[in-house]
Parts: sequence; structure tokens; C-alpha cells
Amino acid sequence: MILACLVCDSRYDVSGHAIGQKFRCRCGTMMTLTAPSPAAGELSCPHCGAGVSPREHTCAHCAAELLLKACPRCLSRVFHGHKHCPECGADLTIAAIGDTAADRPCPRCTHALHARRVGDLVIDECGACLGVFLDHVAIKRVIVDRAQARAEALLGALPRSEVQAVPAAGQKMYLPCPVCHVVMNRRLFATGTGVIIDVCRTHGTFFDAGELPLIIEFVMNGGLEKAQKRDIERMHEAAQRELAHARDAANAAARMPHSTSSHSLSGPLASSALVDFLATLFH
Repeated sequence: MILACLVCDSRYDVSGHAIGQKFRCRCGTMMTLTAPSPAAGELSCPHCGAGVSPREHTCAHCAAELLLKACPRCLSRVFHGHKHCPECGADLTIAAIGDTAADRPCPRCTHALHARRVGDLVIDECGACLGVFLDHVAIKRVIVDRAQARAEALLGALPRSEVQAVPAAGQKMYLPCPVCHVVMNRRLFATGTGVIIDVCRTHGTFFDAGELPLIIEFVMNGGLEKAQKRDIERMHEAAQRELAHARDAANAAARMPHSTSSHSLSGPLASSALVDFLATLFH
């Protein structure tokens, strides 16, 4: 039996311990071992969503035939028919890689990336340069969902390292995606982070050593909202400047015909002169 801390998501094997026994997590939280729910360990039927024991071959609610299989990323038990793993969110249509020599190469140093499960995420990390590759499902769970326990689990699992604004001498500037090997796009993660990430639109994002912890803290502290507000303010200021320049140009154009003649122009004659002048600008 596994007991998970509700604060930091650390997990402990408490098999054989008595119900009601208390445990102290490494983060200081006190936990009590409670009796498991009757639904514990059940999987959801991919056809009707009802809870089904993984030992059953047929759903008792809709009579659908069920085939148990393993997630190719985290090896959790799932029923055939689900599109994504309920544990790590991986695409279940992708076959698992059995040959260790076929592991994804690190975009930075070409050493093999190795999959590791952290909470409900599976990350691909490089043991040589400490880079991390996250697929789009993992990115969504980190950036959009913003669960505190998930963030703390990742921060505890990822090593801290000094982040470089630009690659060191001799390092590649543009990196290939470890999945499709197409060169990824380099872009600033968000205003205020100073972190340049490498993104493959199809498969995921690569973070050099130390970048992902910085981004997690930035997101959890409301940095994305602050960055969006600053970007909107800059766009508004730029629009105001463009409008002021357009007004100045229009005023200058309106005054120009008066300086071309020693006689004062007014009424229809002034309008005609202005139209003639503007016409010359576009020919």
C-alpha cells in the first residue's frame, strides 16, 4: 500500500502497517493511514466511464469487453480504448520502446534521455548535461494546471544549476527535437524570465539544466499574468505612439500647402491645394 503526502506528494510504502497509524513526511506533514476506499485500484471503463476492477474482462455496467494493457510511458495499468493514460497523460497510441539503444538522444549533448516518473508526470532527462524534455501533456500539467503538489514534486526531483543566457562556447545554438529530429524553435518563455527555451510544436519542449525549476517558480508565483499585463501595456503604449505620429504627419501635410505660396489659401482653393499635394505624395 502506498501513502502519498497531500502537501509535497512524497510517497511511502506502508504495506503491513495498521490502519490509523501516523507517519511524518519528510516535509513535516503528519499523515494518518486510513482504510482504502472500496473503489481503490479500480480503472474506468473506456466506453461508459464506470469503475471496473483491473481483474475484470467485461464491464458490469455496459457489458463491453475489456483488455488490460500497460501505459508505454509510466507502465500504469490501463484499459485498451483510452486515448491517454490517466496517470501520466501519455498518448496510448504510441508504442513503448523496448530497445534501450533506441532511447531519445539529448538535443544538447546527444547522450540518451531516460524517462523518469515524477508524481503524475513522466519527464525525459539527460544524466550528462541535466537537460529535460517534456511532452505537450506534461507542459500543460505544469504550466496550465499549476498544482502545488506537482510543482513541489518536480522542484524536489530536478537539480539546480546556473542558467546561461546563451549557449557556452562550442555548444549548439539550434537543437533538434529528440523525437522527430527537426530543428526546434528558440524563443523567450515569457517576459521577465530571461529563459530561452527550445520548442517543437509537435512533440514538446527542451529545457537546459536549471531552466525548468526557474520556470516552475515563475509560473507558480503568478509570473505569467504579470508578463501578460506588461506586454499589453507595451502594446498600448506603442499604439499610442503610432497614433501620435500619424496625427503629426497629418498636421504637417495640412500645413505644407500654405508654405508653398505667398498668398493665403482658404475655402475651396485651400482644399484643392491640399488634395493636389496629397496626390503628388502617392504618385
